[in-house]
Amino acid sequence: MRISLGPSPFDWGKNGFKNYYRKMAFETPVDLLYLGEVVCSKRQSLSAREMVELARELAPSGKEIVFSTLGLVMNAAEEELLHQVAAAAASGGWWLEANDMGGIAVGEGTPMVAGPHITTYNPETVDFLKKVGVRRVVYPVELSAQAIGELIARQGDDVEGEVFCYGKLPLTFSARCYTARAFQLSKSNCQYRCGDFPDGLAMRTQEGVPFLSINGTQTLSHRIYNLVNEVDRLERMGVGVIRLSPQSERMEEIVTVWHERLQRRIGDEEAWRRLLEINGGVPFCNGYFHGRSGLEYVEPGVSPPAIDAPVG
Repeated sequence: MRISLGPSPFDWGKNGFKNYYRKMAFETPVDLLYLGEVVCSKRQSLSAREMVELARELAPSGKEIVFSTLGLVMNAAEEELLHQVAAAAASGGWWLEANDMGGIAVGEGTPMVAGPHITTYNPETVDFLKKVGVRRVVYPVELSAQAIGELIARQGDDVEGEVFCYGKLPLTFSARCYTARAFQLSKSNCQYRCGDFPDGLAMRTQEGVPFLSINGTQTLSHRIYNLVNEVDRLERMGVGVIRLSPQSERMEEIVTVWHERLQRRIGDEEAWRRLLEINGGVPFCNGYFHGRSGLEYVEPGVSPPAIDAPVG
């Protein structure tokens, strides 16, 4: 299996974004890099031209580069941006990751990745995506291992399966900007406050427990989703690429742990312990993978109930 680094969901600014991906390309064993703004068109850190320049700069690293598009296209300006990113990808032979069906339509006929925000829930959807040019499917994060395995078994060799394996879960997009509203600002006058929170703004329950992360128009999980102790199962399922989602600090260490685990240099227990240390001892979650609620964590070796059974 190969390791991909997904598009950063956060607002780190133009130079912050460029420096981050330079470091990931030349100083880590990641295999694929996804570049581009997925969350908010207002903070499009890199223009289409700058994405091309960065991709060319990263080319000597040997990493496979993919251009990612917005997860929610809502107006004519964002549709135009979609066309610009697609044209930029085509200009250099880079694949396009479409994250809504508008992106699929724009990229039709060229090699594409169906991102995790495309609702690829059944074999008929995979068949349709294959017909319009999709070569890799990133399955939605809420799908269980059983569901993903069945889809991969039926998708055929001409499509590769990618699974979100580490990071804050990308749960929803909205037309509203939650970060702006948290500071009594309108979306049109957001003052780019999401840039003050490099890993999202924690949203707490009434009891004060961190529950979700607000990231502009996107809602993420607060807990880190972690499947590092499921590597053997992912391999048996036929997964081709495991996706790690960027975070602002110690990402190179996270990539190293995953690489060593995939190379069988370390076992589940050591990989888990090292990632937990990097995460400051904060518990992980993996419930979706086991057909449970996303917030839950299922211990290794514990057999979860059948997917349609009541959760106790």
